[in-house]
Amino acid sequence: MQQIRFFSDDIAARYGRRLQRIPLDLALGCPNRPDRFGPGCVFCAEDGGRARHLARNLDLAGQVRAGVEFARSRYGAEPPWIAYFQAFTSTYAPVETLRKLYREALCAATFKVVIVGTRPDALPPETVRFLAELAREYEVWVELGVQSAHDRTLELIRRGHNFAAVEDAVRRLHDAGISTAAHVIAGLPGESEEDFCETARCLAQLPFRAVKLHQLLTLRGTPLASPDFPVKPVPLNEYEYARWAAGFLRLLPEDWLVMRLVAEAEPKQILTPHWWMNKGQFLEFFLDSFRRGGEREIFPGIRTADGSFTLYHPGYRQHFHSLAGAVSEAERKFVEPARLAKRLADGPGRLLEIGFGLGINTAAALRCAETADNPLEIVSLELDSRVLDAAEALHPEHSLEREMIAALKRSGEFRLGRSRVRLLPGDARKRVFDAAGKFDVIFQDGFSPDCNPELWSFDFTRILARKLDARGVMVSYCSAFPYRAALLRAGLKVGESIPFGRRRGGTVSGFCEELLPLPLPEKEYGILRCSTAGVCYRDPCLDDSCETLRARRERTVARLRARGVPKWFRDQPSCRRS
Repeated sequence: MQQIRFFSDDIAARYGRRLQRIPLDLALGCPNRPDRFGPGCVFCAEDGGRARHLARNLDLAGQVRAGVEFARSRYGAEPPWIAYFQAFTSTYAPVETLRKLYREALCAATFKVVIVGTRPDALPPETVRFLAELAREYEVWVELGVQSAHDRTLELIRRGHNFAAVEDAVRRLHDAGISTAAHVIAGLPGESEEDFCETARCLAQLPFRAVKLHQLLTLRGTPLASPDFPVKPVPLNEYEYARWAAGFLRLLPEDWLVMRLVAEAEPKQILTPHWWMNKGQFLEFFLDSFRRGGEREIFPGIRTADGSFTLYHPGYRQHFHSLAGAVSEAERKFVEPARLAKRLADGPGRLLEIGFGLGINTAAALRCAETADNPLEIVSLELDSRVLDAAEALHPEHSLEREMIAALKRSGEFRLGRSRVRLLPGDARKRVFDAAGKFDVIFQDGFSPDCNPELWSFDFTRILARKLDARGVMVSYCSAFPYRAALLRAGLKVGESIPFGRRRGGTVSGFCEELLPLPLPEKEYGILRCSTAGVCYRDPCLDDSCETLRARRERTVARLRARGVPKWFRDQPSCRRS
């Protein structure tokens, strides 16, 4: 498959417009859990994939009405519709029962297409004959649960059938003239990327016409979420899944359709993986990458919600900015909490930046200086020079960011009016000593402490505090407890900024409490001072590795827990803010 042909586009081309699916639950259960509430497949939720808007007590006609109302209000859709028999196993009943239920549902609205979600072990000959009868009146698709071509995986995830059952079912459906789609999950426990590709090779030899593909979600309350489950899956983030999915699709025949590329569930139900991208952002990124032939970028780019772009760092497995908006984050998490405009209105300023990255924070500060008509001296530290190359290509031609990066790559210096930027490449823990003098503002913008603790240790934070002017502030997007505890221990007052892109606000610290936008809640002081959540990372010589810092903190936490220090805050007068 060299280009992706979506099922929805194919339907729109043949019917003159997109047809909206109306999800339906026949309440038939599943042969893998006949009482409907048994263990079932390890990834399957208790509701068996029922659409969110369906209540259990709705009859089929009521489900159709609810689905139609939802489609009209949410998408402005109109008939005809696609009947999607989605929940559990929609052929798990005697054929007489199926005939009655399907007719009841299909008579309740105008349907042109019928999609039946089922399993290969729930398709006896009489059921296949019924589906063939239905196919004489409607366009019928069977969405066949495959998940994997590897029997060892099917046994581990408790599917209750082997791959031979899939091969038999799809051939019988094909012989009956019924179009079939393979439902496959990426990232199943114990499976590698090559295992996943081998599933694609096996499916490509069978008479499927489409694929429904998505990442594995570990949901609360499922057997997969149990600590007793023997093989834990490795959650795939967006970029890892995109690579797996692209490799999988390229092994399929050219004429196959794609029914789905992303799994969705209620966010509070998802344990792993937690994605930064929403569905729209992922699809835009994936399709652009697929069109470019899957070429590997060191730092892939992604459009954020405000239209600006950021990069993804595969080493840290994080984006350089919030996907709520890269430029917006620079303004709302750095420039505004630092009150940079007010500072520059009063005179020249000095800014130290930990993590130049794409230069978006630096450019925002320069624009603020231009408006204030006072010069700003910026010293920025950056470990990885490859980031500058990727960022330069990402920014629009003739933009401030692009011109600045080009100049910094040539000479390490950039001037805009009376303002100046100097770039100090290398490990910030060493180069910080080359940033002479005091600074009015420090932007602390390393990757998060759990993956980049080198830039958030107490020892490095103490150095930054010594670089801070008496009325200066240090601002960051980060709100992690070890970082805030390090700031307190370094003698700084700690507050927070207004939240943007996430539930918690960023962090603002300084020696003068009146300069902090918002105070920390009292409970947070308790967490930082009286629980192991507030244990700082330590890096006494400022040269230890990420792994060493994490292991050192884990040992400290274990030692304190053994002494009775709680993992989280318990309200005690001694832990409250003095």
